[in-house]
Order: sequence, then structure tokens, then C-alpha cells
Amino acid sequence: MFILQILKHAPETCPGYGVKPKFRAITVMWFEKIEALAAKHKIKVVGVWVDHPAHKWYAIYETPSMEAFMDLMMEPECMAPLAFCTSDAKPVISAKEALKLIKK
Repeated sequence: MFILQILKHAPETCPGYGVKPKFRAITVMWFEKIEALAAKHKIKVVGVWVDHPAHKWYAIYETPSMEAFMDLMMEPECMAPLAFCTSDAKPVISAKEALKLIKK
């Protein structure tokens, strides 16, 4: 199962501009720890991308279950960005998998 997580923050809370040093520290910590935290829950981080002008991060996880993903999201390091970000998590399938469903 794949999960797409979208984290969004406002320009005035952007950790890249250092307006709030605490938010920068939280972001650095998240980027440095997310793979190890995910592995702890048997989750693979497929990738993380940043759309800097839109103030969004995109992370894709491969998880054995939604429960494992929720356990990861409850880790303090994963909760910390919620001080200045919103998070939206969506279960997704590949276009190839979607085509198989459509053709059934």
C-alpha cells in the first residue's frame, strides 16, 4: 500500500526563511529522521519532494498497512511539523494498478 502525504505551511511560517528558528529545527529533524522512523514501523520512504514556491512537501510511503502508517504519524517527530503545517494523507495506487481495476 502506498500513502501520499502532503504537508503545507504558510509563507510566514516557512522554515526555509528562518522567521521562526523553532520551525526550521523541526523541519531539519523531520528530514533527518523520517527514514529511520519509518523503518521502525516497517515502512519504506519512497521519496520526499519539496515544492518550495508552494510551501509544500510531498512524501510517498510504502506501508504494510494503514495501522502501521498511523503508528508512524503518532511519533513525536512526525507530530512536530503540525505546529506549523497541515498534513493530508491519501492512499494511492499506481496508474498501472488503476488500469487493471478499470479493465476488470
